[in-house]
Amino acid sequence: MPAQRSRTPNERAARRIAGSLYDDVAHVEWIPSDDADVFRLSFASGRRPRILKLALPGVSAVWREIGAFPAMRGLGVPEVLELERTSDDLPDFGIEFHVTLELSDPHRARRAMADLWAAEPSRALDVAECLGDCARRIESLDWRRVPRANSPELSVAVATEWWHPQYARLAERSDCPAWARTLLDRLRTQSSRRPRAFGGWGGELLQAPDESFVLIDWPGLGAAHSGSFAAAMLETLFRFGASHPTPLVKRFLAGWRPRGLDDKSIDDLRLWWMHDILWWASWTLGHDDGFDLAPVYARVRRCLHTDDPAGWLRLSV
Repeated sequence: MPAQRSRTPNERAARRIAGSLYDDVAHVEWIPSDDADVFRLSFASGRRPRILKLALPGVSAVWREIGAFPAMRGLGVPEVLELERTSDDLPDFGIEFHVTLELSDPHRARRAMADLWAAEPSRALDVAECLGDCARRIESLDWRRVPRANSPELSVAVATEWWHPQYARLAERSDCPAWARTLLDRLRTQSSRRPRAFGGWGGELLQAPDESFVLIDWPGLGAAHSGSFAAAMLETLFRFGASHPTPLVKRFLAGWRPRGLDDKSIDDLRLWWMHDILWWASWTLGHDDGFDLAPVYARVRRCLHTDDPAGWLRLSV
């Protein structure tokens, strides 16, 4: 369902930028988005459509992507957007922006994964391993080599501001089990420590014409805790719609840890998998007082008792 038009997009700036970059612009269409003003540019000449993303006042997402994405691609991560034009091309306009080729939208990308599993499961398994390998490469990045990436100190500050209140909302309720409070305490402690990996992805994918997937939505791009990015990527396996996800998970793990899983990798992956479940549940509870937490706690508790990540997915179907 499209987002509601809750603000007036900066269409005037979009048209001015588009007209300065291209001489055949036919239409400029706003696409609702949370962290930027996004516009689809279509052209009279038949040129392939572009996506223009303009920064919102006080929101650094576009600025960060302009600095980070070219560097990430140069460091061996082609799964982020390739920027065709940026505000560096029009410095006098006074607004951060970037332009990319239009890719398939997230809904089509999700459907493509389900269709692939149904029609060509062997290729779907290859994709799962590629997603694991992508997680390995991204988690291994050094935030200092990625311009404008969040530092470890900033990532801790973000966790304190955004995650800790969600943990507290659950822990302070009378229906929170004692074991869950212990887990929430562990998450609060771990998220307060200096992260040593890379991540900050919000979990959204687009699909390119060559059928590869591109990762968009990076609210916390930069230093992140080990296993947190892989946990977010593991969740994308749901989109294959497999009733028995074990083969997909095995191939994903082979890509993520090609030399084999050790106890720490499993523990890190599970911790941040459970964080994602609990954080989402708490956020939902903040918008729906009647949200039922019992299935959430049951799901998390079962995760605590198995070292098989495929079991975590089966518990979630």
